[in-house]
Amino acid sequence: MKINILFALIATLFVTSINAGTLVFEESGFSIDALDTPPPLSGGQPLQMLLPAINGFSANINVQIQPYTGTLTQYKALSDSQFKQYGFTSLLSKINKDNILFEYTGTMSGKNLHWYSKAYKKGNFVYLVTATEQEVNWKETKNKLTSAVDSFKLK
Repeated sequence: MKINILFALIATLFVTSINAGTLVFEESGFSIDALDTPPPLSGGQPLQMLLPAINGFSANINVQIQPYTGTLTQYKALSDSQFKQYGFTSLLSKINKDNILFEYTGTMSGKNLHWYSKAYKKGNFVYLVTATEQEVNWKETKNKLTSAVDSFKLK
């Protein structure tokens, strides 16, 4: 009996630490507990949010955690060179107080896309928050997507 009680307490602590917060989607009419874990050494993508598909593409917001020991200045230079390598057009690449703001356009998988992203450095990781939309739909969804990216905060 004591073992069962101990097991129940440990299980409760485990579940409580995994579900560290609740994501609330007011307009969609639901909430869900977040799966929250420390970033693995290899990085990861803990969050992806999608808007309804238009013309076969869902505008989206992604949060990626990338292992990176360099500075934000070095990350900006690397990103700028990668944009150029892929033939993307850089509209904005600016280091702010605590992040880098990128905006760029280009073709990927046959679609003309528009990206808006911010990169934050914490420890040996870069937290990259990116909105992606088809260029043709950017004006309609820009405010919703950029607002979501801009709402990101490191703890």
